[in-house]
Amino acid sequence: MTSTSSESHSEIFNRLDDRVRHVDEERWLSSRYASPEDREALVVLYAYYFELARVRLIVTDASMAAIRFQWWRDALAGLEAGKPRQHDVVLALQDQTSKGKYRFDALQRLIDDFEDAFEAKNRFLEPEAKLAAIAAKVLVEAHSWGEAINKVAPHWAALRRDEVSDFGPIVEKAPNALRPAVAHFRLRKAWSAGKKLTPLSRRLSVLRAINSGRV
Repeated sequence: MTSTSSESHSEIFNRLDDRVRHVDEERWLSSRYASPEDREALVVLYAYYFELARVRLIVTDASMAAIRFQWWRDALAGLEAGKPRQHDVVLALQDQTSKGKYRFDALQRLIDDFEDAFEAKNRFLEPEAKLAAIAAKVLVEAHSWGEAINKVAPHWAALRRDEVSDFGPIVEKAPNALRPAVAHFRLRKAWSAGKKLTPLSRRLSVLRAINSGRV
């Protein structure tokens, strides 16, 4: 969405927070358990991810998709050069990258992987694990749960899309510091059992993962 430099940081963030809540509620729920500063970084990251993910909803032609993905590459290049585009997600990314919350090369790889997935018409290639890894790094610089992320994230996404039905890989408990970035993975337990989640049961599932680390 086009934005202007006259908008306050809080106005832009509140709009993105509301957007992520509506389009990516599972990850949004997990982000509620991060500190205010880290929660903001997670929400902005998820808003950026949504912009890339929705390319497949907007266009079907590969050439048009390439134009949209290139727009985001150029937007990142502009950010790195100190010339942000007037777009709410771009302006929010400017604030977060200036704080060192995530690296430009990591954000760039998300674009590349989404474009590869679009061209292959294969959503299993979408960078779910890379997203979770970036989110985890927002919370803690180093951890030992990278292999678990690589196993669980793609399967969780496929379950959410109804492309698989089994629970998937069993992994060790998530470290406490990482849980606001991965607690939503626990929802695969209900999805794989065919349960219809209410808003309350969805929140309770995420809360259990926050408390226990079991996803």
